[in-house]
Amino acid sequence: MYQTIHIVLLIVSFGLLCSQLFVRQKQLVHLLFAAFSGSMAIMAIKRLGGEGFGFYQYLLAMGICMTCNGYWLVARALFRQGRAILLRHILVAAAIALLMVSLQAMQLLQQFWPESHTLLASARVVCKELLILLSSAILMLTLWEGCRGYSQARGAERWHRQVFLATYGGAIAICGVIAKIWLPAEGAALLHNLLSAVAALTILLVTQWLIYCRFHKPLWAKPQTTAEAVVTARVEPSPTESLAAVLTQADSQLCDNIHQLLFQQQVFLQANLRLTDLARLLDVPEYRVSKLLRSQFHASNFNQFINALRIEHAKTLLSDPDKGHWPVLVVGLESGFASVGPFTRSFKTLVGYTPHEFRQTVLQLTNTT
Repeated sequence: MYQTIHIVLLIVSFGLLCSQLFVRQKQLVHLLFAAFSGSMAIMAIKRLGGEGFGFYQYLLAMGICMTCNGYWLVARALFRQGRAILLRHILVAAAIALLMVSLQAMQLLQQFWPESHTLLASARVVCKELLILLSSAILMLTLWEGCRGYSQARGAERWHRQVFLATYGGAIAICGVIAKIWLPAEGAALLHNLLSAVAALTILLVTQWLIYCRFHKPLWAKPQTTAEAVVTARVEPSPTESLAAVLTQADSQLCDNIHQLLFQQQVFLQANLRLTDLARLLDVPEYRVSKLLRSQFHASNFNQFINALRIEHAKTLLSDPDKGHWPVLVVGLESGFASVGPFTRSFKTLVGYTPHEFRQTVLQLTNTT
């Protein structure tokens, strides 16, 4: 069982590492996830070989330096927009990696120079305690990435965060708390390694699924409804217009981030959303966002543009028979409007009907067909 789980972990982690090479439009999250997968593959190899590697086991262990620190960077790139990874984040992750490498290097030196046992033992204790302290903090920071912005999340965005929190939080709880309480003293280390391998395998698969959902269009995506087609036509430039507007690489990346925020994470469902809020989420100056909204999304007025997206979302809710019992007020609130008055006025201006009239019209058409 122990070998089987670690062989599966090795195959999956190495496969996910290689799969990142075939991503055409690589983003930072793909590179970070590749590094994390590589560390998991090395960990599986080391555990399978064990003492049989001799001195090389310490060299292998040095490669397992992108675990909790690496996954923290993956989580930031996964859930944050704009400049998710800054120099200070890289330095923190590098410091933890350096402690991991140093700990293994001291163990290797102790094998070659046993007379230095006293000095190296003290240094190892300091290094290990620092590593435990920083690793515990990083585990909580990674969990926080899923919690951050959860209350404002809607639809698929909230579902992604729930899956992430359940998987990662469950792994921490089982391996870090429950296992230490319930595992018997005899063979505890072996069972703990088995549990951690299962947890790592689950985290790898779930994270790959989240990356695919958040950065690639799913193959099982539903066909566009009429309402969605109207929004797409309104905010996405045609190929001719795209060729006419020459974008720098930075602007092109920012345009992709804006598109992800608006159409995948649906931040327009957040009430009282302002251009300043969107710029803050993207971590860029407001004028850059405003410029791209005008040139690439044809949004001459930010509030009108956001309200148009909200109205299209409201039309979807009003057309859903399962939500036929929802009052117009609830539909408006779920669509990002702060009250029913602005919702009704905006809806009638854009659609030509009040929300109630639109629902009745859709219901009649459904009954006739």
